Amino acid sequence: MNEDITFQYYLVVFLDHLGQRQILRQIADLPTNDDEKHEFISLMKETLGRVSVLRDSFKEFFDGAKNYKTNVNLVPPEFREEFVASQKSEAYFYGMSDSVIIAVPLMGTDENCTAINGVYSAFAATCGIGLLSLSAKVVIRGGLDVGVATTIDDKEIYGPGFERAYYIESQLAEYPRFVLGRGLINYIMGVESQQCSSRLGLVAKEIAQFCKKMIIRDSDGRYILDFLGAKAKEVAGESIDSKIVKNALDFVKSQYEQFSKENNEKLASRYYRLLRYFNSRITVWGIE
Repeated sequence: MNEDITFQYYLVVFLDHLGQRQILRQIADLPTNDDEKHEFISLMKETLGRVSVLRDSFKEFFDGAKNYKTNVNLVPPEFREEFVASQKSEAYFYGMSDSVIIAVPLMGTDENCTAINGVYSAFAATCGIGLLSLSAKVVIRGGLDVGVATTIDDKEIYGPGFERAYYIESQLAEYPRFVLGRGLINYIMGVESQQCSSRLGLVAKEIAQFCKKMIIRDSDGRYILDFLGAKAKEVAGESIDSKIVKNALDFVKSQYEQFSKENNEKLASRYYRLLRYFNSRITVWGIE
């Protein structure tokens, strides 16, 4: 093991594109005739296309955030450098098979300002992509938590922090929602209550408070991102409108009806819970 490897705390978001394994299981071997070749290509186009859409959407979000230039014209000259510093964040993502991982390093010297901005960016991306994906009939489920990890090859996250996010997604999330672990809740609450010695620290507290307002407790007591809530709508701005939400709602309804008709109680109950959540939030988006 390389002794120069640095371990630190990260927010890790593990997002899984559901349903792709079932498609892949239909492919046992390489095709040996024209009929098998046609079926092989059709199935691979279906699953690869959906995975590509998911990754492209995340790339578009992070590229936009990276290229964004803060407008400092209304800030007094003596405060501009500090203002720009208060907007800084560090977050990145990468794809792994049919999953996407977001990583945000949380160690810093600016009273958590850069770190909590990264957490906010990760929340915004997850909420936006989660809703857009359902609108496009693509199902994503996620786990988010804070834990110790390191990077491999300057990008890939490895360590207990990654395992915790994966465990939450695979074992606790159950249906298309984004479940937060206790480590992440504690981190946000810690930043919100921190004693500050600088304006950057005060900004960090405000961002933490906003992030906390993007979180609710689901009917089973788990903390989840309120990706249809008022704060998520505020973050989305003009990028998501009521038509997108209506498309997502129609898809969720169709899935619930399909699995109910098939007597698939497991999936029907999960989509019922998701449908109930949608119905509790549609007025936020002006849908009756």
